[in-house]
Amino acid sequence: MKKKSTTIKQATRPTRAKKKAAITRPSSQVDLRVALAQMNSVVGDFQHNADRIKGCLEEAVQSGADLVLFPELALTGYPPEDLLLKPDFVAGNEQTLQRLAKSVKGIVAVIGYVERVKSVLYNSAALIAGGKVVGTYRKMILPNYGVFDEKRYFIEGHELVRFILNGVTMGLTICEDIWEADGPGKQVCGAGQADVLLNISSSPYFKGKGKAREEMIQKRARQYKAHVVYVNLVGGQDELVFDGHSLVAAPDGSFITRGNSFAEEMIYADLKIRPKSAKGKSRKAAGSPVKTYRVPAPVSWADPKPAPVVRKVKKLGPTEEVYRALVLGTRDYMRKNGFKKAVIALSGGIDSALTAAIAVAAIGAENVVGVTMPSPYSSRGSIDDSKALARNLGIRIISLPIRNAMQAYDKILKKSFEGLPLDITEENMQARIRGTLMMALSNKMNWLVLTTGNKSEVSVGYCTLYGDMAGGFAVIKDVPKIWVYQLSRWINKDAGRDLIPTATITKEPSAELRPDQKDTDSLPPYSLLDKVLAHYIEEDRGIEQLKGMGLSVKEVKRIVRMVDSSEYKRRQGPPGIKITPKAFGKDRRLPITNRYEP
Repeated sequence: MKKKSTTIKQATRPTRAKKKAAITRPSSQVDLRVALAQMNSVVGDFQHNADRIKGCLEEAVQSGADLVLFPELALTGYPPEDLLLKPDFVAGNEQTLQRLAKSVKGIVAVIGYVERVKSVLYNSAALIAGGKVVGTYRKMILPNYGVFDEKRYFIEGHELVRFILNGVTMGLTICEDIWEADGPGKQVCGAGQADVLLNISSSPYFKGKGKAREEMIQKRARQYKAHVVYVNLVGGQDELVFDGHSLVAAPDGSFITRGNSFAEEMIYADLKIRPKSAKGKSRKAAGSPVKTYRVPAPVSWADPKPAPVVRKVKKLGPTEEVYRALVLGTRDYMRKNGFKKAVIALSGGIDSALTAAIAVAAIGAENVVGVTMPSPYSSRGSIDDSKALARNLGIRIISLPIRNAMQAYDKILKKSFEGLPLDITEENMQARIRGTLMMALSNKMNWLVLTTGNKSEVSVGYCTLYGDMAGGFAVIKDVPKIWVYQLSRWINKDAGRDLIPTATITKEPSAELRPDQKDTDSLPPYSLLDKVLAHYIEEDRGIEQLKGMGLSVKEVKRIVRMVDSSEYKRRQGPPGIKITPKAFGKDRRLPITNRYEP
């Protein structure tokens, strides 16, 4: 399938010209080459992060950049959470910064790190030039909603920071600072106080976040009448995925360059700036106090700039965007936690098929193992579909029938269950036998078990604790069922063939834990269920606001009760990748014990 792309000008990576003495550009126009290091940090691995930063610095210098930006808390990884409560962790990051600063030669760098002042911590950006830290900006707006918990650790900064490089005045901000229209960005840029607004960020992904971010950056550039240079972190960290998608916008809101999404890369932009100071604009900042640094121009100012070349940036559609987030999140969770292989229970259903396809894209078919565990209730079609999926994906498959285990459990429990009818207990027993077998393989082989439950099921508790919920990582935990179908169809379309068997996509969903079982025996159709769940979970709507969505009030109330009463299950399940505006876990935190009735 032919990939769509847009083209954007970017600097080449030439051999640097012989260094000359720095020169002063005419005040009428200054040519500035900025580099954005869209890097993938590892939380707590200072050496890895410092090595990545050094590599990016060298590349930026070789490419003739005058200034290079690194993401928010690039040195520690984001979010470091309660590692910030460990004094040695904070000290280690500061010591690494001081060592790293010595390698910043021939370029100006802005690097995110944790700064300690006496007994308090700041989320800070270090301004580095000439081999030393020459200034620091402290984040002024600390997010404390959704997945963010920065006020638990940091104190807000109270001083705006600008620096002047060859007559160009630049304002420094960090992530949330730029999202508030009247925040630090406005104060540092307003009334012609800055030519360029820099923002280093670690902004996590969810579906549609990239578009919202682009619109916000455009608004700020127009509002502040300044270039906006925005660098974002990329990579997976537990439940979060950072998509990169760094941006440089001109004062009229047009984009000079974009970074690719979900990929590490160096991004360059050539800015032609007429410093506002040449027009007699005021340099006095309104509101918060301001500190201004005058930074010596790096020697690269004297080097001839290489000609820009065409650079391809792939524009992702909404479904591919989610797919790329799931692939990156799975790859980084495994890689950063030391797992080389994954094992997945294949039921013949669409959820396990999608999970397997994502795993293969993330770590390669040779590192994925599928396991079928047929019971007397498993259909021939489901077994055949699992085998077809394994062939299509090129993965190894193991068969572990559970009939004998079911009979053994029945025998053990026969006396205790005497006189009691068959019910959901026996159904859950099958799932728990399977969970035990999967964890046995995990322990023996050091394989990571990827669970296969989707958001719709996890929301209403249509899953078995210690059964199909048993595992190390829940790839599609935040993916509603209707998106599962969308993603599966997209994978087949992108591959140009049916990686996921057509029968798997078209068959009616079933847990196959009893004869002729269908999901609709217990749940409304997913097309209706997912609408109610989206409004209730992601928008916190009440019962009255959920009327008119195709379900009776009685059914809506039943669904809401199922969601709330399943909180204890979700607390004990594995982490999964956030791709909706409000995911279970970091985003949505309800008490297990409560008597509130919506």
